[in-house]
Amino acid sequence: MSRSPRYYVKPHIAEQLGLKVNAEGRYRLNAERKQRLDELTGTDTETNQYEKRSPVLSALKANGSIMTIQEYCKVYGLDYSDVRSYKLISHTGTPFYNCASHILNETDEEEITLEEIKKLISDDLSQYHYTPKQTKTGGKVDVVKISDLHFGAYIDGLIKTKDFSISILADYLNAAVDLINERKADTVHVHILGDLIESFTGMNHKNTWKGLQKGMIGAEVVKLCTKVLHTELLNKINNLGEVKIIAGNHDRLTSDNKEDTDGGAADLISWGLDLIGYSVEFNPFVITHEVDGICHILLHGDKPISKKSTKDICWDYGKQNMFNLVCEGHLHSIMEKLSVSQRTAFKTIKDDAVDHRRMYCPSLFTGNSFSEYLGYTSNPGIVITSNNGRGIPHVLYYAL
Repeated sequence: MSRSPRYYVKPHIAEQLGLKVNAEGRYRLNAERKQRLDELTGTDTETNQYEKRSPVLSALKANGSIMTIQEYCKVYGLDYSDVRSYKLISHTGTPFYNCASHILNETDEEEITLEEIKKLISDDLSQYHYTPKQTKTGGKVDVVKISDLHFGAYIDGLIKTKDFSISILADYLNAAVDLINERKADTVHVHILGDLIESFTGMNHKNTWKGLQKGMIGAEVVKLCTKVLHTELLNKINNLGEVKIIAGNHDRLTSDNKEDTDGGAADLISWGLDLIGYSVEFNPFVITHEVDGICHILLHGDKPISKKSTKDICWDYGKQNMFNLVCEGHLHSIMEKLSVSQRTAFKTIKDDAVDHRRMYCPSLFTGNSFSEYLGYTSNPGIVITSNNGRGIPHVLYYAL
């Protein structure tokens, strides 16, 4: 079916043209009005020129945060009361609002395919290559647990919560490398338990845009997160083994958590690390990894799987006749999620038995204004586990 051309004009021009809006909130141009539109806008409106549109109006503020729709309308002289619906479009590079109003035509979203995003990432990562660092060690195997990096988040000047930025995160990762290499393990596996980035769209939650570092959305946040994981963490670890990555609720490619349940951003980062040369396994929900006689079950903590009992999780995803260690992140703390009245009785371990343990791992991200509003604060940290020689894990918490 042929497609009718669309024209995008500002309200004052629509008024000068005397345009009448139809029931769908659209208008049509006859030949006379098309000619008049050319005179007013200085453009050519031949019928074979589909998708005539105005230049993208950036939703970025000078400080790199994203405007609200009300701010966007004010900056560009749009009548907010005329906006019927809107959507933030960010994956094309320059974020802007796609608005449908009762006067203007509804603009089409600039779509970018997954393959196009992968092309951007692969081109940008082509200069990076993993070089294994092998050293003589004592023969033990370590498993490092890292959770909730929230790459791209920016926190500054809160009362109790520590500042956070990409450079601060890089410092944490470097400190983690020092602790890992000091243990001189023969093999080091790394488990990343989700929420690798703060946001792909800039609108994961209502106020996400307030805590974003400049430019850290879309393909840019995926590319830079991949680079930092490579240069500041993985490439510096001696005797690195396998890397396992679980998706978190912040790792989706959409602002709506119902549209992307597979953690597309974490998947892309895993794909990028694989391009660089790492042995990477990704799953959006759960990974089972047998290491040195212990079965590690990796979850983020936000999915329905985490609502199951520990015994059911071990039965469904673990190994019989082996110690099962279930690790989750998501809470930005090693404490179990409790009500306000229960908070003084917090637990670092949710479930513990002779053949299994379920525990929360510390976060590298220390919180934001919302967590501070709730009264939660935490310190960044990692967990390193190893077999005690009898099939039971030593669990070591390291503060950064």
